[in-house]
Amino acid sequence: MATPSKQTTDVETQASSDEMRTKLLAILKDSRTVLLLSHGADNKIAGRPMGLVKADDDATLYLVTGMDSKKVDEMLRSPRVSIAAQNGSGTVMLDGTVRISQDRALIDKLWEDSWKPYFPEGKSDPNIAVLIVDSHEGVFWEGGIAHGISYLWRHVKARLKGEEIEIKSTDQQKVDLR
Repeated sequence: MATPSKQTTDVETQASSDEMRTKLLAILKDSRTVLLLSHGADNKIAGRPMGLVKADDDATLYLVTGMDSKKVDEMLRSPRVSIAAQNGSGTVMLDGTVRISQDRALIDKLWEDSWKPYFPEGKSDPNIAVLIVDSHEGVFWEGGIAHGISYLWRHVKARLKGEEIEIKSTDQQKVDLR
């Protein structure tokens, strides 16, 4: 049997990488709420749910908050954040760096009327800020029905036999987002 050429292997790796990236982005873009994790007081991890305003194809995320919020202070001290998202297809965990923007053109572009209770002056409210998360790396777990049944079966089998659960390479996929 002929050994595949290096070029074929690179093409297959790229296709696989592109497929993994597409799956991660699909889970992420279908999630309306994310969990934003940052370094809080005493460097403890602080987490809070946030509405996902937008997710770009390069996994750049946009969240909206008030400049006077505690999370803004945390991120000014330490811009490294993690984002967790989940929907019926799976779960995503991202590692990234946050930028805080008060760019009026960006705020105008992203504005949703549902934010009015938080920002009474609307798009021109001086307190409104966009958290822009530049994702570096992501991990996702597929959670469709077939995968869920497979995982459940392996879990039950391990419990009944008193063994460790069999973890498959498809249970978790790591994606470089840079």
